Amino acid sequence: MNQETVKSLFTYRRGHLYWKERPPEAFTHYRTYVMWNRRYANKPAGNRGKCGYIKIGISKKWYAEHRLVWLYHKGWLPKMLDHKNGVFWDNRMSNLRPATCMENRWNSRRKQPTTTNVKGVYKRKDGAYEAHICSDFKRYYVGRFVSKSAAARAVAAYRKDLHKEFARDG
Repeated sequence: MNQETVKSLFTYRRGHLYWKERPPEAFTHYRTYVMWNRRYANKPAGNRGKCGYIKIGISKKWYAEHRLVWLYHKGWLPKMLDHKNGVFWDNRMSNLRPATCMENRWNSRRKQPTTTNVKGVYKRKDGAYEAHICSDFKRYYVGRFVSKSAAARAVAAYRKDLHKEFARDG
């Protein structure tokens, strides 16, 4: 898949790709041409999958819409793309950025509920709150705190230092 192919198939509007009308030469039968253009032309491409990403089928192969949007605008594809605001179907160029696998994980939300529902903060059996943060395959101990809010502030500040623009507290 290249930029030229993506631009020939889609138009881009407000973070989404829309199918372009196809010429009769793209089809073997005139009926198929009419049916396809009535059904798909100028309509949003793809469907939202189980994980929340919009998937688009092209020539019996599935592509993530955010990757096609990036290719449409930039002409190249990074190994991984990150949604800055964490919303998988928000594919505006201002919300997309190249990232490593680790940076993408730093910007992720909590996957499971915790005892405190604060990312990186855990309640101990003795009632104290303990804060940890992971970065570059290492776990860093931030400290023990009397209140959940103090632990949350400390882990957020530590995360900002380590993860820079990829820091997410949610």
